[in-house]
Amino acid sequence: MALCLYLFWTVTSAAWVWLALAPVAESAPPWLVQTRDVCFGTLENGLPDVHGWISLAAPLPMLVALVVLMGGDLRSQLARLSRSPVGFALTLTLLTMPGITLGYAALRVAQAPRLAVAPEVGPLPQEYPMVDEPCPDFQLQDQGGRLFGPKQLLGQVTIVTFAYAHCQTVCPGLLENLRQAAAATHCKAVVVTLDPRRDTCGSLEGLARHWELPAGSVMLGGEVDEVEKAIAAFGVPIDRDLKTGDITHPALVFVFDSRARLRYRFTSPSRAWLEEAAMRSSAGNTRVIR
Repeated sequence: MALCLYLFWTVTSAAWVWLALAPVAESAPPWLVQTRDVCFGTLENGLPDVHGWISLAAPLPMLVALVVLMGGDLRSQLARLSRSPVGFALTLTLLTMPGITLGYAALRVAQAPRLAVAPEVGPLPQEYPMVDEPCPDFQLQDQGGRLFGPKQLLGQVTIVTFAYAHCQTVCPGLLENLRQAAAATHCKAVVVTLDPRRDTCGSLEGLARHWELPAGSVMLGGEVDEVEKAIAAFGVPIDRDLKTGDITHPALVFVFDSRARLRYRFTSPSRAWLEEAAMRSSAGNTRVIR
């Protein structure tokens, strides 16, 4: 009985790992792609999301329970099985299969491409281009239901970026840098949702708390067409997966001075770059133009 349970665990665990991590060809049947997405939340690089890794580790408690409750029986049955040449080969396969499965998983993780461009390191170069452009025209709603547009950027240096709640690739690191830079420089942080279909106006306040944005930060959303117009106005390229709703997007960040003039445009900036850009944008720009 113990040997049969161990054999069942070994085969199903290997199949579970294969389902989660094996490369899927473009010609793969739709049911396979959908099953992977549902069970593991497969990301763009082919690896599971956070919840997917938890699901992938689900068989481990079963093995622990088997060893604790039936370890003696399992050892004696494996010993009897290994007395014949064929049985020895089968025993060796059963004992090494978990290690082979774990090694395959490690190999797939090592081969997976990076999901986002690494942020720039070091100080912001003095020669980095500082622009002087008007703020793109947009009209959205903040987490309090108030209208928010370019006029609401007047009077304070503001860092604007785009993210969405279900993002587990680009957004976490992007928002962490934004949060730290805004807190360090006391500038305003504005986050515009990229997913107005799921990040509704009623959920914006909860999102701001979940992302631990500094006091005074603004979460923006609104009707789908209005949000999409704002995304296009800022020139943020996005690609929405109609099956999963996931959105592919770069880590774009915009720094505005107190006159609501765009001064810096970044892709995947570090915290240090954002802090330096905010300080440079505040120099000589304390006058508010109405």
